[in-house]
Amino acid sequence: MPIRRRMALGYVREARDAPPPDEQEAALAAYAGFKGLVLVDTFVDEDVPGGVPLAARPAGGRLVERLERPEGLGAAVLCVRLEHLFSSATECVAYTAAWHQGGGELHILDLDGNPVCTSTHEGQFMVAVLQAVHAMEAEPGRPRHAHHDRPLLGERVLRGHLVPDPDEMLAVRRIQELSSQGKSLRLIAQALDEEGVPTKRRAKAWSKEAIRLIMRRIEKGEVKSLLRPDGAQPDGTPV
Repeated sequence: MPIRRRMALGYVREARDAPPPDEQEAALAAYAGFKGLVLVDTFVDEDVPGGVPLAARPAGGRLVERLERPEGLGAAVLCVRLEHLFSSATECVAYTAAWHQGGGELHILDLDGNPVCTSTHEGQFMVAVLQAVHAMEAEPGRPRHAHHDRPLLGERVLRGHLVPDPDEMLAVRRIQELSSQGKSLRLIAQALDEEGVPTKRRAKAWSKEAIRLIMRRIEKGEVKSLLRPDGAQPDGTPV
C-alpha cells in the first residue's frame, strides 16, 4: 500500500537580509522534496514590512485562510527564517499552537544555521522560549498599539492591526453553527455556557448582546466568517 505523503505550504517574504524570493522558493521546494513533503503552494509577500502581522499581509492572509479550511488542516508550514513568517513572538506562539491543534507543524529551514521542525524536541524547546518571550510582551505596563476598533471574539490587535485570533476563531465558528441551526440568541448563549466556551473578556456567562454584536459584525464583513452565508463549511459541507 503506497505511503501518503504529507501536504506542505510554503511562505516567503521579501526582506533585505534574505535571499531573493525565487531563491527562497527554490530552497523550500528542495527541503520539501528531501523531507518527503508535497509542497502544493507557496505564498509570497513582497514589499511588506516584518512588523505587519501575518494575517494582515496579502499573501500571509491567504496562507492563514488556507490553513483554517478543512483541506488545510494538518499541513506542514515551511519558511526559510522565523522572522520572515511572524511579526512577533506572541504571534508565533498563537499560530504554532493553533496549527499543532489541527495536526500541523512548522518547519524553519534556517534557525541559527540549522533546520528546525516544531514537532521535534529542538522545535518544542524553541516554542517554549518564545512562550517566555510572549509572557514578557504581555506584561502590564508595556506599551501597546491602540486601534480604533475594540476587538471582539475571534479578533485581536497586533502592531496596530486588527487580525483574526486563531485561538478564538473556533468559538466564532460555534456561534455561527448554532445560529445557522435557527437557535435564538438566548439559546446560543446557553449552549456556549454549557460547552464551557470562554467569552472575550472572560465574563462569567455569555450575554445575548455580546452574541448579537458578533453576528452583526460578521454580517457587515467586519469579523471574518468561517461559514458560508448558507451555513455550510468553506468546502460546502453542511453544518
